[in-house]
Amino acid sequence: MSTPYSYTFQYGPEDDSFEDNIDEWRLLKLNTPEWGTTLIGCIAAIGSGAVQPLNAYCVGSLISIYFRTNKSEIKSESRTLSLVFLGITALNFISSTLQHYSFAVMGERLTKRGREKLHEKMMRFEIGWFDQEENTSAAICARLATEANMVRSLVGDRMSLLMQ
Repeated sequence: MSTPYSYTFQYGPEDDSFEDNIDEWRLLKLNTPEWGTTLIGCIAAIGSGAVQPLNAYCVGSLISIYFRTNKSEIKSESRTLSLVFLGITALNFISSTLQHYSFAVMGERLTKRGREKLHEKMMRFEIGWFDQEENTSAAICARLATEANMVRSLVGDRMSLLMQ
C-alpha cells in the first residue's frame, strides 16, 4: 500500500534518457579531483563567450560615432574604441587559451582515470571471459583507447562549449 500523495515513476526499457542522465552524473563525479581546473576553465569559457556581444556593441558604437559632425570628437572616440577593441582581443586570447588548456587537462586526467578503472575491472574478470572472441587483447586495447576518448570528448569538450 502507498500513501495517498505518493507517485510512481514509469520507466520502460526503451527509454534510455534515465540511464544517460545517471551516466553523465557519474562522469562528472569522476571529475571532482579537478574541480579547480574546471572552475578556471568555466570562468575562462564565460569570458570567451562574452567576447562576441562586447564586440557587437563596440562595432555599433563605432558606427554611431561616424554620424557626428565634430571631427575631433570622432577622432578621440574612435581612438578610445580602438583601445577597447585591443582589450577585447587580449581578453579573447587569454580566455580562449585558459579555457582550452583547462578543459584539455581536465579531459586528459579523466581519460586516464577512466582507463585505469576500466583496466582494473577487466583484470578481475574470470579467465573464461578473455577466451571469448570479442574479448581478445586487440579488442580490449581498442576498447580502452576509444571508449576513454569518448568520455573525454563527452565531458571536456561538451562542457567547454556549454559554458561558453
